[in-house]
Amino acid sequence: MNIGEFARLGGVSTRMLRHYDALGLLVPAAVDQHTGRRSYDVAQLTVLNRLIALKELGFSLDEVGALLREGLDPAELHGMLRLRATELERQVRHNRHTLDRVKARLRLIEQETQVNPQIETKHVEPLTIAALTAPATDASRQSTGAVVQTLFDQVITQMEAATADRTTPIAHYVPAPGTPTVQVTAGYAVPAPVPGLTTHTLPAAEVASIVHHGPMNNISTAYQALAHWAESTAHSPTTFTWREHYLEANDNDQSNWIVEVQLEL
Repeated sequence: MNIGEFARLGGVSTRMLRHYDALGLLVPAAVDQHTGRRSYDVAQLTVLNRLIALKELGFSLDEVGALLREGLDPAELHGMLRLRATELERQVRHNRHTLDRVKARLRLIEQETQVNPQIETKHVEPLTIAALTAPATDASRQSTGAVVQTLFDQVITQMEAATADRTTPIAHYVPAPGTPTVQVTAGYAVPAPVPGLTTHTLPAAEVASIVHHGPMNNISTAYQALAHWAESTAHSPTTFTWREHYLEANDNDQSNWIVEVQLEL
């Protein structure tokens, strides 16, 4: 096939194919001596796919050429790509968490000149967490706070044992119908299951959120603000299901903690 068709099938530009040819990485199957037009075989897509995959893994073109000449077992390449995909997923989770922290800081700055705390409604995407779940006897902060702390201690122990990356700590509070009991789930966003923990998916949802800055023993003010807001608008849910997104909560000194409280609508 001609260079344009081969470029289309391979998902690259003709300029890039000419560059690979000049470097000896992917030489055309034939070149017309009179016109200089390049032609490629379908089988060469295999080489092109490997070349692009190795580039995506971070290898230089010189290193890519050496690997292609040595021959690369498909299973070996697949394993390398899986490792790279895992690392990219980790980076995405960390970047998303950093972005959430920045947005929370901006909201806190905006609140400095406001009498009432800023409440924001937004859509949150599904989130898979490695977590543990336990009941709290009631919805009070004294009850749920003790349970969530115990759960996070256990989750952290399991994740450290599995050398799993901990990003985006989340607590989810779901009232049990007809009882004062609240099911508390606590965990971290993960790309894959963690031994000893349950893989729990928080569904996509519309939420009203508020940013709390400071110790957790004062977080009830954030909950009250959201509850009053919900009752005064058309967004009041039939049951109050909550999420706590811990954006900055690494120090024992909770005075600098930043937690986004979300009410599912």
